[in-house]
Amino acid sequence: MQELNTSKNFINFVNFPKKHVSILKRAANLALKSEKKRKYQVNFVMLSDEEMKKLNIKYRKVRCITDVISFLIIPEIFVGDIYISKNRTQKQAKRYGNSWVQELAYIIIHGILHLCGYTDYDVKNKSKMFAKQDKIFQCLFFLQA
Repeated sequence: MQELNTSKNFINFVNFPKKHVSILKRAANLALKSEKKRKYQVNFVMLSDEEMKKLNIKYRKVRCITDVISFLIIPEIFVGDIYISKNRTQKQAKRYGNSWVQELAYIIIHGILHLCGYTDYDVKNKSKMFAKQDKIFQCLFFLQA
């Protein structure tokens, strides 16, 4: 991870394909802007399914694989780490008819929204979160066209 520097915003990607980082950074920036975050430092780390399962067990006490886990580390200056499963996002891309980079962008937006306090554990909150996520995602690919 990068060293904490509270005077500078950054978005960092670890273990992501370099060719996708530009669009993924735009996805993260759009989500942060939509939530009016002016100061931020966010690390995105791509892991295997097995590594994601270990994190899920350790921190959420859930014995399964998930596509994304978000940790808000310093709320005052919006510092967080977001872990994304490589295998799970590849499978989901196929299932939903997306390219892998589209699925990663969607999950990156989802992870940022979790850092911002959105939850998807009940129908009402999930509906609100996914509506926001879909809107940001559509803007990302509308702006790219």
